[in-house]
Amino acid sequence: MNTLYFECYSGISGDMAAGALIDLGVDREFLLNQLHTVPLEQFEIDISKTDKQGISAVAFDIHTNHSTCEHSHEHEHAHSHTYHDHSGRCLAEIEHIIDASEISDKAKETAKKIFHVLAQAEGFVHGMPAHQVHFQEVGSDDSILDIITVAVCLDFLHIDHIIFSPLYEGSGFTKCHHGLTAVPTPCTLRLVQSASIPMRITENKGEMITPTGAAIVAALANTFTLPPKFTIDKIGVGAGKKEFAHPNVVRAMLISEITDTHGDEICILKSAIDDSTPEQLAYCHTRLLELGAADVYFTPIYMKKNRPAYELTVLCQPELEQIITETIFQETTAIGLRKTFAKRNIMSREIKPIQIGSQTIDCKICTYHHIKKYYVEYESAAKAARILGESLEETYRKVYTKIHDLSKMQDY
Repeated sequence: MNTLYFECYSGISGDMAAGALIDLGVDREFLLNQLHTVPLEQFEIDISKTDKQGISAVAFDIHTNHSTCEHSHEHEHAHSHTYHDHSGRCLAEIEHIIDASEISDKAKETAKKIFHVLAQAEGFVHGMPAHQVHFQEVGSDDSILDIITVAVCLDFLHIDHIIFSPLYEGSGFTKCHHGLTAVPTPCTLRLVQSASIPMRITENKGEMITPTGAAIVAALANTFTLPPKFTIDKIGVGAGKKEFAHPNVVRAMLISEITDTHGDEICILKSAIDDSTPEQLAYCHTRLLELGAADVYFTPIYMKKNRPAYELTVLCQPELEQIITETIFQETTAIGLRKTFAKRNIMSREIKPIQIGSQTIDCKICTYHHIKKYYVEYESAAKAARILGESLEETYRKVYTKIHDLSKMQDY
């Protein structure tokens, strides 16, 4: 799996994301050829190395006959635009432009997904259906090309999993098509809210997250949590045009997760419950296991005023914490959860079939370095015992005898 991590401590915009991806090794001639198949008015593309407070980064600029707030104000590109008051493009027009290009089907799908998310956010802000939205800044030629560039680069790099850091945003006001607006802009705010994107407001004045940047994150983020351990295979740096106290760059990294075959990190959630019915607790138990919890159990306890109660304990992978928490609050009377993370050592496990007469019975083989353990899977053995017309104990005995014989031959 090719995993991409975006570090967005200076916010994110379409051109910054494009620059970082290009810096990861996208073939520039291929990219330019792809972009020039997009049926838009004459435009020029500038890809150059620049210096951001001592950090080398790739600047991605598009020169067109039209201007946008995203390009001319939010990240202060060096070139100038002539402002035009035009009605903007609707989603169908932009999708037609994308479909008429010669970029790959996967890149087209990615670009349209980003614009669809943008249309939903703009529709929410202006109180209209997404298909009726007429984009202004993000519907201009340069913003369309920014998004298509990101889509083409992701396809070129064969990215199939994307992680974003929390997004850092500025404060104050910024200028756009409608005049001055507060930071974050209404569209950006809706994108962050609708996709549950973690965000931090900084003391920097002005906008750091453009609507295009927020839409890229909202549409493409698989998670906002890095794996516990990983190696960095490649680094790309994309330049913004504003000057802050820190380098205004987005860093993109190709990473490989380091998996420990005998250990991992587990999230432990606990809640003391004294007023849920047995039916509610049983249903919650089932739902949590269906969602992927590693284990769910209840411990009898006494609470205040000597009330008999249960302590619910759930073990789950860290990425399931949010959905598990929501389910506990939804299905029980719990109003609070205690959360801890723990390292655990586990035996690696695999299921292998054992043939006993006409029946195949599953056996779990657990390994930890030189230690091996064998466990017959109950459901499989019980079904076989009924069909074979023998006791469950007899079926277990046959399976363990077969395992013993096979282990001598080092097949198991």
